[in-house]
Amino acid sequence: MNRKDLERIVASLNDEHGRGGQTELARRTGWDHSTVWRKLNGKLKISRADALLIRDAVPEWEG
Repeated sequence: MNRKDLERIVASLNDEHGRGGQTELARRTGWDHSTVWRKLNGKLKISRADALLIRDAVPEWEG
């Protein structure tokens, strides 16, 4: 999983106003919202374990 995949996942979790995807992903993964932000912005690497956790947390995403 790369940053573009993560961006698409976050976008898929946004509400009808285009907001809240990062917070929703943080809630589903048990991460702090700042961790999601750091991964989206390349400050933290998206590990294989992260990718598996995200895929489990967002089963509706077909990536």
